[in-house]
Amino acid sequence: MDKQEFFQKAEQALNQAFEATKKSVKVVAEKAGEAAHVTKLLVEKVSLEHQVNKQFARLGGCVYEKAAKQGKESFIQDPEIKSLVDEVKDLEADLAQVEATLENEKRQKKVAKRRTKS
Repeated sequence: MDKQEFFQKAEQALNQAFEATKKSVKVVAEKAGEAAHVTKLLVEKVSLEHQVNKQFARLGGCVYEKAAKQGKESFIQDPEIKSLVDEVKDLEADLAQVEATLENEKRQKKVAKRRTKS
C-alpha cells in the first residue's frame, strides 16, 4: 500500500467515524431532551473536531513527504505546511469557543433545574 492509498483510506475512515459520531450525538441529544441550541453546538463541536483531525492528517502527510523526499528538518518555512498549521490553530480556537459555550449552556441548565426543584 503506497502513501497516497494509505492517506485516502485514513481519510475515508475519519469521514465514516465523523458521520457515525454526528448521528450518535443527534440521537443522544434528542433522547436526553436537550434544546435545539445545545444539539447544534454538539454537532458543531464534532464537526470542528473532525476538521482538526483531517488537517492533522494532511499536515502529517506533508511533513512526511518533505522529510522522506527532501530530508528537511525545519518544515515551518514551507508555505503549505505553514498554511495547514495556521488552519489547525484557527479550528482549535473555534472548537475551544464551542466547548466553552456548551459548558455555559450546561451550567445554565443545571441552575434552571435547581430553581424548578426549589
